[in-house]
Amino acid sequence: MSDEIVRLRRLVFFDAVCREGGIGHAAEAVGLTQPAVSLAIKKLEESFGAVLFERGYGGSDLTPEGKLLHRRVRRMLDQMEVAVAAVLSGTKPRNHDASAVCRHLTDAQIRCHIAIAQLGSAVEAARKLGISQPAVHRAARELEETVGVTLYRRRVHSVSANATGTELARRFSLALHEINQATVDLASARGLASGKVAVGVLPLLPQRLLARAIGRLQVEFPDIAVTIREGPHSRLINDLRFGELDIIVGALREPRLADSVVEAALFTDPYAVVVRRGHALALREHVTPEDLTAFGWVVPQQDMPRRNVVEAMLATLPTRPRVVVETSSLAMMIAMLEENDCISLLSRSHILYGNYRHDVVALDIAPPQEERTVGLTTRADWLPTQVQQGFIEYLREQCRLDH
Repeated sequence: MSDEIVRLRRLVFFDAVCREGGIGHAAEAVGLTQPAVSLAIKKLEESFGAVLFERGYGGSDLTPEGKLLHRRVRRMLDQMEVAVAAVLSGTKPRNHDASAVCRHLTDAQIRCHIAIAQLGSAVEAARKLGISQPAVHRAARELEETVGVTLYRRRVHSVSANATGTELARRFSLALHEINQATVDLASARGLASGKVAVGVLPLLPQRLLARAIGRLQVEFPDIAVTIREGPHSRLINDLRFGELDIIVGALREPRLADSVVEAALFTDPYAVVVRRGHALALREHVTPEDLTAFGWVVPQQDMPRRNVVEAMLATLPTRPRVVVETSSLAMMIAMLEENDCISLLSRSHILYGNYRHDVVALDIAPPQEERTVGLTTRADWLPTQVQQGFIEYLREQCRLDH
């Protein structure tokens, strides 16, 4: 649901009615007239297509759909207050009332700030939002004045978010994401399970395993959409932290990540030394360490966990073999194996279930006693929808079946 449909102030008024138990008390609490708050609630109900309150002489009670929405709205407001409090933590005490600051934030300020932080400039933000550059600059300036902290780097011809501004934008983006989740929650409550699951996939994940889990999910939820984004760990983690991804599936990092994300193991996946089918070593019953030094190696780049395992193995060989190619591209690695007498290291599940299982074979030699753990990574404060939780359960089930 777009920001133009659900205004931040309407959600704040909705929370006030929930907190105060009635529109009259809520109007007094927010400093508006009762008709103004009533109109805001009416427009909010129209935008969600739901009756949110049962009104009586004693006040206003939440309907079941109202309770679903309020859970998400409360999470949104809490996250916004935490975000502002973090920004204000280094300022003078007079600016430490995060709740008061949040009450003065507007949709335009938040929307423009997120766009500036994500796109890197006010120019690109204006283009994406379809508004003028002066309007973006004005919203940015007003946000800084409201928060009382410098959020931008200003140069002669550009404005971009500084580190503080980028972190604030990330937290704001996650807060607003709760309202999109609320829309899906309400649809599920009406028996119209829909929505989407945005999944980040790391290299070497068995793609068939993921495809089977998605197939199971679509049987139960035919109207869902699954988005798959492949990429390096650093980029996917950033997308996860901004709310652009719901889940990352792939090898968990060692040491394990903490703080803003949660990791959960799915299965262990041993490494295997591999060559192309038809390679001289592929036909040998027993491969020796000396054999591994006679051919060039294709290895991952330095920032990938598999590189550490390769280096540990090369260190045990009588002489260090020649490294022919370093690459983060799995397709390039497989191409080098297919077209040359090279050696590399892959996960055993990728050989068994991946797209290249007919092209490479595992040699009869064990790599160092290290195995990777494949798992899920999610945000620590994430509250999944019914569909998103269903995807996780089907993926876990598929992993149990295949491993």
